[in-house]
Amino acid sequence: MIEQDPVKALIKKVGRGKTLAKDLTREEAAEAIERLLRGEFTQAQAGAFLQAMRIKETVVHELVGAAEAASRFRSGEFPPQPEPSRNPLVVNLAFDTARKGGVLSLAALAFLKREGLVDSMVVWERATLFQAPGAMERTIAAMESNPSLSKAIPHMVEVRSLCEPWQNLSGLRKELGFRSILNTVEKLLRPWETAPVVVGISHDTFSERLCHVLLELGAARGAVVRGHHGTCDLGFGEKPTAFNAWNGEDLSESVIEGSVFPWKTEASALLMSSLDSWGALLSDESSALWGMVRAQAAFFHSVATGAPLSESVQIIQNLSQKESAHA
Repeated sequence: MIEQDPVKALIKKVGRGKTLAKDLTREEAAEAIERLLRGEFTQAQAGAFLQAMRIKETVVHELVGAAEAASRFRSGEFPPQPEPSRNPLVVNLAFDTARKGGVLSLAALAFLKREGLVDSMVVWERATLFQAPGAMERTIAAMESNPSLSKAIPHMVEVRSLCEPWQNLSGLRKELGFRSILNTVEKLLRPWETAPVVVGISHDTFSERLCHVLLELGAARGAVVRGHHGTCDLGFGEKPTAFNAWNGEDLSESVIEGSVFPWKTEASALLMSSLDSWGALLSDESSALWGMVRAQAAFFHSVATGAPLSESVQIIQNLSQKESAHA
């Protein structure tokens, strides 16, 4: 007997367990997300579908279809994508983890904007699975207390602005308590669809997969970082930061050691216990926090321009030396 209810049919296809479940087509994945966002799933059906997709594991064409569907719910106006000469870059900071400390990527993007090197947009979303300590807001407050960065805060766009019904799913996601395809999809939404993009994740399962997805969605260059607490932030402790990058069809996997950067760094500045000091640390551009800001900026500059990381490091280093000479 053919299932007549389209929602039940979608759940049945993916809900047969790890070995018997079938992948959705790109069109079916888009249909599922559209119906979910339109409120056509009951709470029980939504939970069953999201859990089934988690067990089965999403594939590239499912994520592409899901992201395309979510982007159809866009409302409002956003800054237009800058010309290529301005090195546009989208950095997705939609992380849903028990975040500790400030968000290094925000300060690095403000530095790049201040120096006229990269014109960026930050996509982010309020955490739903954890009682977040407001890392994004507190980082911005620290930056606003710094005269040289306060006027260079990048464009900030919430996922719920890119997909109007997204916030309606917050209660369901919090009640379920596990990460789902929704956590992945919100990392794929951006208004500058052809600009280079950097996404942070907290595990390596989807790293290479997301490169293929973002390329299919229009970003010809970018990186997926297994960063600090699920953000794009590089780590500066003993463990190097791993990431996958793509430039067209060329895909690579690399790690970044903190030792490749010439600036003083101190991983403890990324801990929650140091966040209250960020305002003071950002006012001293010789601090270890600024060393990490410059390192993060060099990485972003490399992705935005397609230049080798060593070349971007040298550009940032030259700026630092000029600033010191004029101090």
